[in-house]
Amino acid sequence: MAARRASGLTAAILLPLMVLLGIAGAGPAWAGSLSVMPVRVDVAAGRRFCSLTLGNDTDRPMTVQVRAFAWVRDETGADIIEPDNRFIVNPSITTIAPGTTRLMRCSLPAGDPAMQAEEQWRLIVDQLPDPNFVAAPGTVQTLLRISLPVFRAGDKAAPLLSASIGKQSLRLANTGTRHIKALAITLRGPDGDAVSAERAFYLLAGGAQVVPFERLPRAGVSTVHVRAEEGEFDVALVPVK
Repeated sequence: MAARRASGLTAAILLPLMVLLGIAGAGPAWAGSLSVMPVRVDVAAGRRFCSLTLGNDTDRPMTVQVRAFAWVRDETGADIIEPDNRFIVNPSITTIAPGTTRLMRCSLPAGDPAMQAEEQWRLIVDQLPDPNFVAAPGTVQTLLRISLPVFRAGDKAAPLLSASIGKQSLRLANTGTRHIKALAITLRGPDGDAVSAERAFYLLAGGAQVVPFERLPRAGVSTVHVRAEEGEFDVALVPVK
């Protein structure tokens, strides 16, 4: 099946959806009255199992569906997802009683324990329509969606960043074996002039992203610094091909 962008998958749902991307590393994600814990799943190389806890904080039963997708990102930063039937969620559809939680178990595709390169997926949690819900005149039922990243990598996996400068942009590439979660990028010129962009995005292993800047340092770019959840990175500049 051809890859589909996350926005296209969202558009396929007939009722409005509130979309919450799981990009934090700790604590539950809250989308209205549906909670998910954890908001990011990390699995060791060679391991196949994980779990989620879904919570219903309403006074009505809530039915949810959890689906797994292979996940990559293009250089504009758009998520591209494709269903991965090898990644099993059990149960994939469940009804959670009011004020309770439900444990969802996951089985990842078999992996090579010796492989260090990181693999990544997205788990999409959708609230399904309640056939017994009667909306007041002039209103619609709003459903919830939560998207959670899943990573599996070896202990020695690590990012390896490089950068190239465009006319008013930076192309940041990761040729390493583990993702980073970038938070900000600073370009500095030889005369000390600096320009920063506060941008939060995942840079996946083997991926790249083009980050636009309103301007570049007036004397050119001599250094690139990336602040990420994983630490601080001084990034090597490479010539534009």
